[in-house]
Amino acid sequence: MLIRAAIIIVLGFTAYASMLHAPFRILDDRTSIVDNPDIKSTKDIPVIFKEGYFHDQSYYRPLVNLSFMGEYHFFRLNSFFYNLDNLILHVLNALLVFLLVSRLADSSWLGFWTGLLFAIHPVQWEAVCNVPGRSILLSAFFELISFILFLEFYKNRRRFCLPLVLVTFLGALLCKESAGMLPFVILGFLALDKTKGWLQKLTCLWPFWAAIAGYLFLRVHFGITVVHEAGRPMVLLLGFVTFLRSVITDLRLFILPVDLHFDRCLPFMTSLLQPQALFTLVFWATAVVLLAVYRRRIPGFVLFLMWWFALELFPVSQLVTSIGVGAGRVSTAEHFLYEAGIPVFIGMVMAAARGHHLNAARRFIRPVLLKVLAAGFLAFLWLTAVGQSIYASNEYTMVKRSLKFEPDNPRLQGVMGMLSVFRGDIPDAAKHFRLAVAAEPFNPQYHIALGTALCQQRRWVEGLAQYMALPPGKNKALVDREAALTMTHIRRQLKEGKTFDSRGWLAIGIYYAKYGHVPQAIDAFQKSAALNPKQTDAWFNLGSLYEVQHNRAAAVMAYKKLLGLNNVTVFQRDFASKYVAIHQ
Repeated sequence: MLIRAAIIIVLGFTAYASMLHAPFRILDDRTSIVDNPDIKSTKDIPVIFKEGYFHDQSYYRPLVNLSFMGEYHFFRLNSFFYNLDNLILHVLNALLVFLLVSRLADSSWLGFWTGLLFAIHPVQWEAVCNVPGRSILLSAFFELISFILFLEFYKNRRRFCLPLVLVTFLGALLCKESAGMLPFVILGFLALDKTKGWLQKLTCLWPFWAAIAGYLFLRVHFGITVVHEAGRPMVLLLGFVTFLRSVITDLRLFILPVDLHFDRCLPFMTSLLQPQALFTLVFWATAVVLLAVYRRRIPGFVLFLMWWFALELFPVSQLVTSIGVGAGRVSTAEHFLYEAGIPVFIGMVMAAARGHHLNAARRFIRPVLLKVLAAGFLAFLWLTAVGQSIYASNEYTMVKRSLKFEPDNPRLQGVMGMLSVFRGDIPDAAKHFRLAVAAEPFNPQYHIALGTALCQQRRWVEGLAQYMALPPGKNKALVDREAALTMTHIRRQLKEGKTFDSRGWLAIGIYYAKYGHVPQAIDAFQKSAALNPKQTDAWFNLGSLYEVQHNRAAAVMAYKKLLGLNNVTVFQRDFASKYVAIHQ
């Protein structure tokens, strides 16, 4: 037992040790740790339990912030220790998997090989190698302890374990919301026991129901009740089909993890007639039919593993809440597989054992060759995990690799843009921010970032156009300041005789209109329309400003010009048509 535990510890630790010196990253690291005021003083412990994880009203993970507070108290912002704690948690979780599966299946060899796969499999890299993966690691830690304690009660009648389950399971919920699936996983396991009635089984789960009730009370009490709705029925269905397509990839990753990358996502399916959607529906329909046909031949424990895997992924199935990466892309991140991998790893070990027994009976290949193949597969997994941890130690390399697989991922393009800013390569930053805007045109953050990058290159009018593109939301003060500074440079250029094209004058007009300088805005829009008579936005804005001045004749004239063009939006055409019909 101790030798097996030592093997898991050594191989698990060495698989991911390369990421220990990785610095904090641009994404959640800054919000959760570097710029998080709540973890800087122990006086703020009450605040941590009253606020959402990202200072919003959706995620509630106070124990994660509490762990960051402890690290900050002892190590300040030394990222090595945050990474080290992640790795220690992962190795501890692997040992807990070893213990859980050994008790679950009454088989120490099955527990050992499952724990080893859990420790070294590269699909775990995203949860282990990114500090914000702490929520997954801590939640898994408490969940696994809760499951083990429950088994101690259920199999060995150790009643003192149930109050401990209440504490540990509540801890899991306070680290990640998806921990709420655990009692339903256990129900699947209890279904294997035919000696007890369901009333008795449900009753012994009281610590889980009590913990869920206490967790929900805390969330409601502190007002952390925002849920991102999944949408209308058809949107719900298409989102679920997109998720099902991702699960096919997930299953392949367990066997052949050759394209692992950060922030994996899929384009949201827009029709059930898409080739990808049809392929997905046929794949899963075939799987369901085969399951129904061979149901009686499948051991109950294997069915339980399927149930467990499905429940672990249910929170990210798009049926509960919308989980996306910008507009039109569904998140299928590899860290979703951290706990979902446990039943898969059990199944892989069981399948390998069955293959070994069949080969021993029928001698398909020499036994020594089979052992070499198994050892080679484990070595491949370990080396791949080492490679992923090396990638993860350098954020630029990690994101660059991800962009090779997903160049249309707006979040990755935005991160790469920020990394280019830090490297002082502003033209490259502008390129990536522009790609982020193209992938997600209604995100003001990307427009603001692109505008700043353009202004840093003294491309003032282009930068102003990005500042004016969308309502800035919470960044209003920043945009107001930057836009005013940009206009100072533009006015200086005008005094020096600089001329602008139609789009340039349009941006200037939008700025003046936004800040209530109507005469200057009208002048700018007139110049834009004069340079390009087909500039629909210029004519529409002119009509709107003439309305403000109660100059109906000029407004009708501008709207008629607009209606004579081809590339008019539906809103512009409807609005202009109604105005002309009323005031002509």
